[in-house]
Amino acid sequence: MRLLFTITGFVFFLGFLASCEDILEVPDISGQRVELVAPLNNTVINQNTINLTWSGLSDVDAYRIQVAMPNFDNAAQIVLDSLIVRDTLGQIDTRLEQLLLFNGGYEWRIQGLNSGFETSFSSAIFSVNGDENIDLIPPNVPSLTSPSDGASLDDAEVNFAWTRQDISGSAERDSIFIFKDEALQVLETKGLGANKTYTTNLNDDTYFWFVKAFDGAGNESSASEVFELTVNVP
Repeated sequence: MRLLFTITGFVFFLGFLASCEDILEVPDISGQRVELVAPLNNTVINQNTINLTWSGLSDVDAYRIQVAMPNFDNAAQIVLDSLIVRDTLGQIDTRLEQLLLFNGGYEWRIQGLNSGFETSFSSAIFSVNGDENIDLIPPNVPSLTSPSDGASLDDAEVNFAWTRQDISGSAERDSIFIFKDEALQVLETKGLGANKTYTTNLNDDTYFWFVKAFDGAGNESSASEVFELTVNVP
């Protein structure tokens, strides 16, 4: 009886392993291709923001999307190299919006991937003939001046100041961000600068602050350096 039980249990265990292998088997998508929807070959787009769209594949867990100028064989610039993955709800996008800074010729391509296989790239060439006068230049990066980095103040009213060379074109503005932690996760306050200054009252504590510039065309600068500030009112 004991031998029969052992053999039966072993057979059951092998069956369990076989079923696990069936569950974990990854579909081979290497013979498939992603179908492009837009832009297709030789399309002319009369704006600088384009929508890359494609038809989804059922066994794909991610898409790799790339854009080159003017094409991949003679690429002067790889404009985009992005990976879109399936979310926690099992959904995956089949559309990506991309701003192209320059008019001219481009090529885009896409492939599907899962944990074991990938498809060949599907590609198309297209041209952008957008607004030549569009403002695509971001504002200059602000440079913080006061309070100096590491300053300790005995007044709750704090006057912040910075410098930045304006660029002619779209109207520019500065936003200040003040955090209570060095990781910049706990936002104390944010505000709009006036003539590259900002004044606010802060409680006794240590703060970390930086400034970013924006313009009316939707461009934004990189963030300034981060300064540390301690307020300790007697």
